[in-house]
Amino acid sequence: MHLSAHRRQLNSRLAIIVAFAVVSIFIMLIWKVQHSSKSTFYILLAIGGLSIYSIYSALTRKWRERTEMVAKPFPELWRKILQENVAFYRTLSEEKKLLFETEIQIFLHETRITGIRCAVDDLTMVLAAASAEIIVFSFPNFEYENLGEILIYPHAFSKDFRLDGPDRNVWGMVGTGAMANIMILAKPALIAGFQNPNDKSNVGIHEFAHLLDSTDGVYDGIPDAFLPPALRAHWLEVSKYETERIQDGDSKMNPYGATSQIEFFAVATEYFFEHPDAMQKNKPELYQLLKTIYQQDTKIQLASAFRAMLGYNGNKIGRNAPCPCQSGKKYKDCCLQNAREY
Repeated sequence: MHLSAHRRQLNSRLAIIVAFAVVSIFIMLIWKVQHSSKSTFYILLAIGGLSIYSIYSALTRKWRERTEMVAKPFPELWRKILQENVAFYRTLSEEKKLLFETEIQIFLHETRITGIRCAVDDLTMVLAAASAEIIVFSFPNFEYENLGEILIYPHAFSKDFRLDGPDRNVWGMVGTGAMANIMILAKPALIAGFQNPNDKSNVGIHEFAHLLDSTDGVYDGIPDAFLPPALRAHWLEVSKYETERIQDGDSKMNPYGATSQIEFFAVATEYFFEHPDAMQKNKPELYQLLKTIYQQDTKIQLASAFRAMLGYNGNKIGRNAPCPCQSGKKYKDCCLQNAREY
């Protein structure tokens, strides 16, 4: 989770190493000064000491802010939204509900939620965050490394992110090109995904499954970062079999899952979290594989720790970039004014 003690310790140790390395270089550069002016040397040495504290403080800021979130009371309105709309939350013990709430707070503190030609209300914010946290709740060290912003569209859009014109049949996607790693969700579809917890469909969970799929560096429908190597061949075999069942009309899975290996993984993930009982009964092998995948802790990467030290919270659309709503205005002068963060 975002409060992983292991990641916090790693961050602290790396920050100390970096701070001392920088100050050591500084001391080497000023060493000769002591021969000409002792007082100047000691002043510079004191500056070096203050620098250690400043650098360490800057590099551990992200984790300190996360720790502070634990002490903040969870908004009662958000708790009501979770209780009324998120079946996954209702199944948790009281202890785990508190942990899930903290995850929601941290996610919304670090991820900007922006309405494109629409307002972002609390229901939208909480359900977007819940979509992200549900599928990684068992992974204490997982981070959505490059996700910094979620765009909320008022209705379906086109594959090139347009709200007007033809071919507006997309309800959710992970952006590409200038919108790389920006999550885009249509507001009605996001909310509808939580209205019926047994319909095997949830656009938020679907799109965040794609981000998990890409954790190993490629979108291919094979979650290698979570799947034990010994089960990789079995995953390919089962996913091929279940895809053929969809194509033959012999499956209750969303037919969209037969589009590609990539979409099969996302559709199967929706099914797993939305209606696990039905999946276990009708697709026991697929259920067992997904159970293994979503209980498999991810490994900490050094690059991830350095990004955390630098306060990196994922990709966001630049303030001076063209607004995604195609108004012709800069983002900061248009839909960015609809953005919300906790």
